[in-house]
Formats: sequence, C-alpha cells, structure tokens
Amino acid sequence: MFKHGDPPSVKTTSHPPRTGWPLHALVRRAYLKHSLGKRLAMLMVLAAAVSALLAGMGILGLKTSNESLHEVYEHRMVPVRELSRIQQLMMSNRLILQVALSAVHVETGPAQAARLALNADAAQASADAIARNIELISARWAAYASRSLTPQEADQAANFASQRARYIEQALRPAIVALRANNYAAVQRSANDAGQFFEDMAPQLEALSLLQFNLAQAAYQTGTERYQRTRWLSLAALLGSMLMMTWLGVILIRSIVRPLQRVIDTFRQISMGRYDTLIRIEGADEVSEVMHALQAMQSKLGDDEAAIHKLAFYDPLTQLPNRRLLRDRLQLALNASARNQLYGAVLMIDLDNFKTINDGKGHDVGDDLLVQTARRIQSCLRQTDTVARLGGDEFVVMLESLCNDAGLAAVLAEGIGEKILHTIRQPCVLADQPHEHTASIGICLFPDFGTTIDDLLKHADLAMYQAKATGRDTQRFFDPQIQTALEARLILEVELRQALPQHQLELFYQVQVDNTQHVLGAEVLLRWRHPTRGMVGPAEFIAIAEESGLIVPIGEWVLRSACEQLRHWQGSPGTAGLLLSVNVSARQFRQADFASLVRRISEETGIDTSRLKLELTESLVLHNVDDTVTKMKALNQLGIEFSMDDFGTGYSSLSQLNKLPIAQLKIDRSFVSHITQNRSDAVIVQTIIGMANNLGVTVIAEGVETEEQRAVLERLGCLSYQGYLAGKPMPLREFETVVMQAISADASTRESSQ
Repeated sequence: MFKHGDPPSVKTTSHPPRTGWPLHALVRRAYLKHSLGKRLAMLMVLAAAVSALLAGMGILGLKTSNESLHEVYEHRMVPVRELSRIQQLMMSNRLILQVALSAVHVETGPAQAARLALNADAAQASADAIARNIELISARWAAYASRSLTPQEADQAANFASQRARYIEQALRPAIVALRANNYAAVQRSANDAGQFFEDMAPQLEALSLLQFNLAQAAYQTGTERYQRTRWLSLAALLGSMLMMTWLGVILIRSIVRPLQRVIDTFRQISMGRYDTLIRIEGADEVSEVMHALQAMQSKLGDDEAAIHKLAFYDPLTQLPNRRLLRDRLQLALNASARNQLYGAVLMIDLDNFKTINDGKGHDVGDDLLVQTARRIQSCLRQTDTVARLGGDEFVVMLESLCNDAGLAAVLAEGIGEKILHTIRQPCVLADQPHEHTASIGICLFPDFGTTIDDLLKHADLAMYQAKATGRDTQRFFDPQIQTALEARLILEVELRQALPQHQLELFYQVQVDNTQHVLGAEVLLRWRHPTRGMVGPAEFIAIAEESGLIVPIGEWVLRSACEQLRHWQGSPGTAGLLLSVNVSARQFRQADFASLVRRISEETGIDTSRLKLELTESLVLHNVDDTVTKMKALNQLGIEFSMDDFGTGYSSLSQLNKLPIAQLKIDRSFVSHITQNRSDAVIVQTIIGMANNLGVTVIAEGVETEEQRAVLERLGCLSYQGYLAGKPMPLREFETVVMQAISADASTRESSQ
C-alpha cells in the first residue's frame, strides 16, 4: 500500500521483443525504430514492389486475353457451322425425296390404267423426316439471324431468308403433302423444285459462310494487334510510374524531413528558455500547423483572456451569446429603454419537434440543425440586435430601440419575427437528406410588459407556448389575460390535488332508459363540489386532471365508488338489475396495470361484474388496437362489458371495430341535437345503428332532450337513450328516488294491463 500523499514510483524499462507477440506487432516495432526518412523510403520500396506485382499481373492478364482471342475466333465460327448444318439439311431433304421416289410399284385396277405408286410406309417416313428438317432449318436460321450482323451480312441474309421461305413453302411443304397423299407425280415435281432451290441457294450459303470466316479472321487479327499495343503500353506505363514514384518519394522525404528538423531545432531553443525565438513558417502542410501551434504558445496573455471570456459568455456550439451575456445585454437595454423612452422586444424562439429529430436521427444531426438555425436567425437581424442560445433548442432575440410608439414597435417586432419564421421554414440538409422544420415564437415588448429580466423572459416564454398551443409555426405576443388565465389554471390544479383527499369529489348519476321508459341503469358523472367556488363542472377540471396525471387516482376513486354503489344496489330487488356505466380516461386505460386494478376492485367490492360497463372513447380504443384488445378481453373474462362513447366523431372503420370486443355503441349528442332538422345527422345516426346491428352490439343515444328526438331515434331503430328528456345528472339520493318511482310506475302499468 502507498502512504498517504506519496505517489507510486514509476519505473520505465525497455523490454525486448517477446516471442509470444503477434507478427504484426513485431513488424510495427521494427518499423518505428527507424527515422521518418527511412520509413518513407521503406514505404516507397514497398509501393514500387506492389506496382511491379500489379504490372506483372496485368501482363499475365494480357497473355490470358491473347488466349481468349482464339475463343473469339471460335465464337465467330459458330454461325459458319450453323450455315453448314442448314446446307446439310437441304441436301438431306433432296436425298429423302430421291429415296421416296425410288421405292415405287405399279398399281392396276379394273377401272383405271396402271400407275406408279409410292410405298406408303416409306412415303410417310419421308414426309415426317422432311417436316423435322423444316423445323431444324428454321431453328438453325433463327439462331443465325438473331446474332448481330454486319450490313453486308444483313443484305445477304435477307436475300437467303427470302429464298429459304420460298424453298420451304414451294418445294418442301408440297412434297410433304404429296408424300402423305401417295402422289408420285407431285412428289417428283417437288423433288425437282427442291433440287433447283438447292442449286440456287448453295452459292448463297457458301457466300455467307465465307463472309463469316473472313470476319472471324479479321476479328482475330485486330485482337492480336490490340494485344501487342497494350503489352508495350503496359510496360512503358510501369517504367514511367516507377520513375515517377521514385522522384515523388525523394521530394516527399525532403519536404517532410527538413521542416521537421527545423521544428526540432525550434523546440530545442524554446526548451532552453529562448521564448522569443523567431519561428519561420513555410508552406501550409502539417509541419506548418505545428509551427503555428508553436507561435500560439508565444502569444500574449490577452489571447488567453479572450478565450476565457468566450467560454464564459458564448455558447460553444453555435458561438452565440449564452444566458449570462444575454442577461447583461438585457439589463443594459432595459436601462436604455427607461432613459430614452424607446420600446424594445424580446423574442423567445423554440424549434418545433426538435426532440424527435435529436432522438431519432442522433445528437450530431440535432447539433447541425441548431447551428444552421443560429445562422438563419442572425441573417434576419440588425447589427445592433442580439441573438442568444439559452440551451437545448431555445433561442432568444433582443431587439433594441425600435421606436417610441408601442403599436409601431409591435408591428416592427412582428415583421422581424415573421422573417425569422420564414427563414427557418426553408428546407435544409441534415445527414445528406433534405429536411423541413418550423419554429414557434413568443414576443414580449418592454418596458410595458416587463421591467425585470426575469419578467421579460417569463412573459416571452409564455407567449411562445401559446404559439405552440395554437398550431406551431407561428408567433404570439404576450397577453396579460393569457397570463391571468394560466395563473388561474395553476391555482385550480393546486386545489384539485386537495379535492380527492378532502372528499370534495362527488358522483352524479344520469338515468338510461328504453323506449318504454323502463330504467336500464345510469352513467356515472364526476362533479367537484368546491368549498368556495361551488359546483365546478367537469369541463373546467377534467382536462387539468388529464394533463397533470391526477386523472389516474381520481379515475380509480370513481371506479371504486361506482363498484361500491353497485354492491349496495345488489342487496335491493328494485335496484339489483341496474347497469352502471363508468367513463375511463385515456391516461387511466393506458396504465399497464389497468386490467388488474379493475379485477382487484371488483373482487374487493364483490359486485356482479355483468352490471358494470366501462365507457371508452373512440380515439382511445384506436390508439393502440392490439393493447386495447388485450386489456378488453382480459376484462371481458370477468364479465365486464364495454361501450364506445362519442361514437361517430372519430375515424374508426368497420374493420377496426370488428376487432374490438364492444357490447354497445353510444351515439354522440352532436348528432342527436339536430336529428329532427338536419337530414345528414339522421343519415349518420341510421348508419351507426346499421353498423351496430352488423356488429351484433346494442346502441344507445346520449343528449336526448325532446320527445321528437326520441321518436326519430326509435323510428331509426335506437330504443335506448339518456338525456334531459329522461333525467338530468343528479345526486345519488335523487337518482334512487327517480328509480323507485319508475319501478312503481312499471308495476302499476303491469297490474292495469293484467
């Protein structure tokens, strides 16, 4: 162990090469022992050896190419053989006809004179042989004609092709017909014609063959001459390249070794304390860069101070002022604005979807985008303006001394902001691919809307987020009313966090009935009974609960309270058959343990799960269909059914709905409210009902407020509904009273009917 404060001793020794080292390591150690000049010379020798080897391989390749000339010659001889085979086939046809004519006998009959007749079997065999020869002649000629022909070949080939066609049609095919008809005279005529054709076409075939032979000879002669020229050129190129490499190597050694000697001398002088040593720099190579580095070592302390200042006040990536320098300039601008009564502006710029680019394509691409964006913003500003990077993808522009009128200052700031948006919007190249991106800008004028640096930045940041909320790729001015609304929302969120533990949340129930006014059940609706604000509607706090994540514990409380109420109703005959629908938020449903949570609550409360119905929105179930189906089927196994809320407002299709284990579709109130006046809404409702029938699920309408709406729904096939016509959302006691009254009315109706 080392004593405290004593560094371990370091002992350096030179180790001889170990026999166990790999060969490449031994070669590298031997190479590094030599000076730079010797190493360069070794590399030159090695390069020359490689060049000689490559040249030798090239010569061998030329030799091989010379041998391949014979193959070229043979390739040219192929059509010669084809033409020769055609001539043989024509001669064969002639002989076949002569043989068929020689196999004859005399036929006599009572009604006719004696005549010469062919042997039937021989004639048939001859006809088949000639037919096969026709096919072979056509195939051989097609093979020959498919080759690339010279103009002279093409002319002779066209003439022969015409003769060949007449030969086949006028001599061979009539001969086949005559042979099969055993017509001696016709066979003899065809034989004469075939012989005449053969005599006429033989010189043409010989001419074509001779032409092919001459072309083959010419191709071989040309290839041989080209080979000889190439061989001498290769040898000359090899000698020239070796001489050139030797000359370049000598120059390379002199251009590197001599400057390095000067560098060594300069380092030696500086190491001896002569810091004013004159450094001569010649050229612009790597050695010159080393000499420049030596000059930098001799620079004054002011250069170091400038570098320190840059590190402290400028962003290292974009070279823009950082937050510290921006705050200094903002303070100066605020002071000048107060003195001169001139308006200025702060623009908070944030790139849209930068995180997607940075995470998806890599941080190098993200940095490149930031650098390009910084340059584009700078190109839109005056020399007196400042653009700074706060960090990430946030930039701040400070505009000074716009004018003394607030309205005109706002116009000028908006114009610069629009120019920046337009410039950023132009396509740029990232990772060798074109890319388009946008930004959102928040603008805050000073001194009216900010007397401190923090106020200015906060207000500009708020306006920027307002620009993002309104669709991105735009700009917004700071509005005090927006700030007031934001502060009120923040207060409401803080108070909402206390609503659940302080028992301020309450469940209301809206009755669901069928077309006979029979009570089917109710939908659970959440209300917030605020101690000072009074009753707060869900439109005011549900969105806050979703964004803040409070919807998860609140949703669990709603589900548990609803199950406890179901368990209570199960003990009474009048309410045991009621269904209870509970809305499930998207964030709550997407929790990984949602299905197990529902199972645990249902088991702990001991409810009849067939009386519980969970309502999901159309956009929720289609977000991740596979995960949604898995959770829904797990809960279906418990007996819990699902209803799709606000149906018709999303983008679902029949194929998507068919995957989901849904028991009920709920027609949105937006279609019901105008169903009696707007025929389009009535058609949509009718379509939804037809879709539900095709899927084998029930349908219920919400927002039914008039008897006319209910009647239209009933006529279209929707027999269940909820809305103010049946009853408004009401507290538990009031709802139970309505249910008991409806039960009594049902009993009275049955008694009177009996």
